[in-house]
Amino acid sequence: MKQSQKGPSIQLKHGLGQNFILDESIQSQLVELAEIGPDDNVLEIGAGSGALTAQLAKRCRRVMAIEIDREMIPWLKAATLNADNVDIIQGDATRLNLPLLTKELGPFKIVANLPYHITTELITMLVSSSLPILSMHIMLQKESAEKLCASPGESGYGPLTLRTQWRYEPHIALRLPAEAFTPPPKVDSAFLALIRRETPPAAVTDEKQLFRLISASFALKRKTLVNNLMNAYHRPREETVNLLRSLPIKETVRAEELSIQDFVRLFNACLEMGWIS
Repeated sequence: MKQSQKGPSIQLKHGLGQNFILDESIQSQLVELAEIGPDDNVLEIGAGSGALTAQLAKRCRRVMAIEIDREMIPWLKAATLNADNVDIIQGDATRLNLPLLTKELGPFKIVANLPYHITTELITMLVSSSLPILSMHIMLQKESAEKLCASPGESGYGPLTLRTQWRYEPHIALRLPAEAFTPPPKVDSAFLALIRRETPPAAVTDEKQLFRLISASFALKRKTLVNNLMNAYHRPREETVNLLRSLPIKETVRAEELSIQDFVRLFNACLEMGWIS
């Protein structure tokens, strides 16, 4: 599939999930929704042909644009030829040393139009990192965005939802139909806003162990929380049931019914019982 722009065509690679937004009014709207201002430094992931990069460069102090496809780099350079505040990096954002690359930026905002097949890997990496990210505005498959915004009991609510909401407040800023992209993907999309929390929603002594507990709780989706905890921590049923009753949490509950505050209470109880050291 070829994308027509001014001049020669661009050969799009289906394997890289390349879907571009060519409408300048939508590009401008995305920058507005990301609340990019003259004092902001921006990390753009999936810069593509540079159309959105050029819009960002007009609004912010500096843009660091990452693009995996070497053949896109000339287009990206051409699109930002008149901008002296753009750094272009060719590489895979999931493999690059982002702490080193972004060190000189200080606190920064992320804007990304991600290939949908790397969504889970990249978002997990970003929300788990210690990078000084102020906010993220990311184009995702609509269903993926809805999962990250889900509440307990809703479809898609799981470990990545909880990990994301631990550090960020998510909301869908804009929904876009497939027809807004070239070429159109097979699904509709959503521009997801993730705003960094000043502090997590609860206090714990060990975040890593908390999220190990959460992952273990969701390990087998059809199993109750009791069964998953028994398997993960090698405890007898009666002891596990009694632990939940003490919180109190119903022994028939499944992990997807618990809020992050419930998991923190469960974590603290496991800590007191010596399940976690």
